Amino acid sequence: MEKVYKLITICISIIILMFTIIFVFNDKKEFSENEFRYLTMFPEFSMDKLFKGIYREELENYTTDQFPFREEWVSLKTKIYKLSGQDMINDVYLAKDNYLINRFKNNINQDKIINVLNEFQSNNPNLNIEILLSPTATSIYEEKLPKYNINKSEKDMINYYYKHLNFKTINIYNTLNKEKNNYELFYKTDHHWTSYGAYFAYQEYCLNNNINYYNLDELNITKVSDTFLGTLYSKVFTNKIYDDIYKINVNNYDVTLKYLDKTTNDFYQKKYLQEKDKYSYFLGPNEPIIEITNNKLDDNSELLIIKDSYANSFIPLIANHYQKIIVIDPRYYNLKISDYIKDHNIKNVLFLYNINNIDTDIGIIKIR
Repeated sequence: MEKVYKLITICISIIILMFTIIFVFNDKKEFSENEFRYLTMFPEFSMDKLFKGIYREELENYTTDQFPFREEWVSLKTKIYKLSGQDMINDVYLAKDNYLINRFKNNINQDKIINVLNEFQSNNPNLNIEILLSPTATSIYEEKLPKYNINKSEKDMINYYYKHLNFKTINIYNTLNKEKNNYELFYKTDHHWTSYGAYFAYQEYCLNNNINYYNLDELNITKVSDTFLGTLYSKVFTNKIYDDIYKINVNNYDVTLKYLDKTTNDFYQKKYLQEKDKYSYFLGPNEPIIEITNNKLDDNSELLIIKDSYANSFIPLIANHYQKIIVIDPRYYNLKISDYIKDHNIKNVLFLYNINNIDTDIGIIKIR
């Protein structure tokens, strides 16, 4: 028996040594294409960080992110969890019909955000301000979740926001719930809504603003990819069921999109269909500001959209009804939005966020 223990000890020591060597000499990745996030690099040392415990935490994050074969280990962990009967991994439910669905935890910053938004409204009293908070697959496809899930109610949280905000609200919950059996409204492997989900949000926005919207049969609908694996897949590395991406747009649109560093005439950036981050096909990666001009209109209609990435697939539809749309993502736009509004004489503002993201979005807290 003693020989067996020695042999086990030697084997474990060899494995540890091998992993240590691989860890030390293996190239460190700055960005994970599969997880679509930046990885922790080796932290800079300082006595202050050491005494505060920050350096140890940063070192642990570095070791975790750069661990050899990390993605393979995450996949193995998921398989073990599934075999043991677990149906939630990294806050992602392994739901019915091959859906991966984010857990919705109760928001904790809603009152702070409501105060920020109401203050923004009071500081800009002449603005026509609206907000569209989208539910996610967590509530729209609630029947696909495991029987004993521990989600809070997205619908209740949206209603809480709408009850306490001092400006116009657009509720799309009932519309999405009605259409969920007719169209795939959310991706199976990603947290975003699909182009169809964005379409019904566009439809509801138009109804709330007396705009004659396009029916689906009037639009050009094209499948542009059938190999999309999104952010939720990257958390669990399981259910490798590819999503389709559809482009829905008005035929023969004529637009100019001005970014900080480029100008283009298309809402859609095809190069991202060949990359991991295929959702960036819609407008590209998140930008501080985009100015969109509809060259077919000359009525001086204008809309400022303050948003998260849910808006990216919504904008190609709503842009057909305004001569100019300005898109600001406050996570990256560091100037005062109220100054931009005054300088450009903006009259109409739409906030568009999903309810699961708004609570942790650092951009919306700094809106002023």
